[in-house]
Amino acid sequence: MSLRRSASRRAGLSAALAALLASTAAQAQTAPEAAAAPAAAAAPSADAMTNLIRLLVAKGTLTQADGDALLAQAQSEADKARMAAATPPPPPPPPAGAVRVARVPESVRQQIRDEIRGEIMAQAATEGWVTKDQAAPEWTRRIRMYGDVRVRAQGEFFADTNSNQILDFESMTASGLPIDLARLSSYQFINTRKDRNNLRYRARLGIEAHVVDGVTATIALGSGDDNSPISENASLGASFSKRPIFIDTADIVVKPFKWATLQFGRFETPFNTTPLLYDEDLRFDGVSASVKWAGLTGKDSALSLTGGAFPLDYGSSGFPNVAINKLAYPTKWLFAGEVRLKTPVGSGISIDASAAYHSYTNVQGRLSEPCNLDLGDFCSTDALQARFLRKGNTLFTLRNLVANSTGVYPQLFGLKFDYNILDLNLAVRAPISGDVGVKIAGDYLRNLGFKRSDICQGRFDTPEAFLIQPYNNYGSDGNTARNICTKTNPTSFIGGNIGWLANATIGHAKVYKKGSWSAFGEYRYLQSDAVLDAYTDSDLHLGGTNVKGYIIGAEYGVADRVSVRGRWFSGNEIAGEPLAIDVLQIDFMARF
Repeated sequence: MSLRRSASRRAGLSAALAALLASTAAQAQTAPEAAAAPAAAAAPSADAMTNLIRLLVAKGTLTQADGDALLAQAQSEADKARMAAATPPPPPPPPAGAVRVARVPESVRQQIRDEIRGEIMAQAATEGWVTKDQAAPEWTRRIRMYGDVRVRAQGEFFADTNSNQILDFESMTASGLPIDLARLSSYQFINTRKDRNNLRYRARLGIEAHVVDGVTATIALGSGDDNSPISENASLGASFSKRPIFIDTADIVVKPFKWATLQFGRFETPFNTTPLLYDEDLRFDGVSASVKWAGLTGKDSALSLTGGAFPLDYGSSGFPNVAINKLAYPTKWLFAGEVRLKTPVGSGISIDASAAYHSYTNVQGRLSEPCNLDLGDFCSTDALQARFLRKGNTLFTLRNLVANSTGVYPQLFGLKFDYNILDLNLAVRAPISGDVGVKIAGDYLRNLGFKRSDICQGRFDTPEAFLIQPYNNYGSDGNTARNICTKTNPTSFIGGNIGWLANATIGHAKVYKKGSWSAFGEYRYLQSDAVLDAYTDSDLHLGGTNVKGYIIGAEYGVADRVSVRGRWFSGNEIAGEPLAIDVLQIDFMARF
């Protein structure tokens, strides 16, 4: 019997007994003569309440009838309590049609839940339902967004002994319009002696879409102060003015087979190059194709062949726009091919080697036919003017001008040499501990289109032509007569066609995770006409060729996809006018 039920029974009997005692006492006071004689004593009971009732009856406090009634009530409640303790009440009958199920173990129930969940997720994936991990329409599963933001503090430091007479061909040719070299105001010069500090940013945002199996399309936007091909930096000091946005990438990638890739549009370089040849921000316009054979020399090895055709300048279909009679426009192209091998050589050491040939067509300038500007505003080889010049390449004036009535002789600049570049790259990486390793890399290139004999071709001595062959890179000994090229004295030319670099890097291959790091040192040597100065690295010596110098730097991951990088560039001219420039860059970068 439970304590609650026992206490309840005792309370009920006590209340009844108390009421009965009170009634009996009243009756005894009013009619004592009516009290019944005490009953005979009964055998003792194990129940205290029963013994108490019997005692009250024996004392005459209760009548025998009242005592028997209380005993009967106590016995009835005791029987009910024993039955309740011995047998639990039966469950209520199930509703009509219900099925009674036995208890299922927890392990079985978990297995059933997992199976049901798997079936539902499979059906959701097949039918495109909205699920917990995929709360978006079907087309969003084919889209990937990516981008990066870089904020840079840059200091530019110039030697006091630098020449202050180095022409700024980049500014002088930026518009593509002729300039009158007979007027002193037409000449512009680069800053060579005044230190500068600035803040810049670079921002890029891209969307990559999986169109169908084997076809991917990408569109990316990028920042920049102008449409220069090699820099997406924009100044942070422009009086809060709005900034332009450019198309960084717009391409379609087709993979008809696992081993073949076709790329169309505007994209990153498909070749294994270094900043010695192409700046990291440079994008290629055109088409490329690549085939790859995996496992030729080992499990993780790959041999690939890549080729491409890239138009540089189609020109205007109405060239020259100012004339009734039109002239043919020589389209400028870059054709390139590369063979590359990546293979492990044991003990975690891997090799990445490539050989490439980059051939430019119609970039070399040619002297025009004799040109009288009284008869028109153009000359026969105007289409061969060089664009996006930096500094370093050997230049000459294209127009063979003759006397005219205006007395104005506007000129255009062209590249003195052709550019067909052999590029050889080798990198060896070895592990040190975990993901930390060391890499030794080198790059050697030679402009096979360079012919020293070209330096004196097409010389004219008419004062109107303003032709000095070449216009730059002709020595610096102050002897004008010897510096001016002649067919009998080409030795005054001081340019060259060789470039190379050596690099050593230690740390993580990519600084993408918190705590990852890398440090490196590099030396470069790049003669005047080894590569096109329009496309080479824009940081060392503030861009261009005819430079030698070193770079040291380090990068640290302060959080996943967030890093800080510091680099020091120290560059000097190889030959010609003295020009020493040091550059300090502190970059804060975030990628997503």
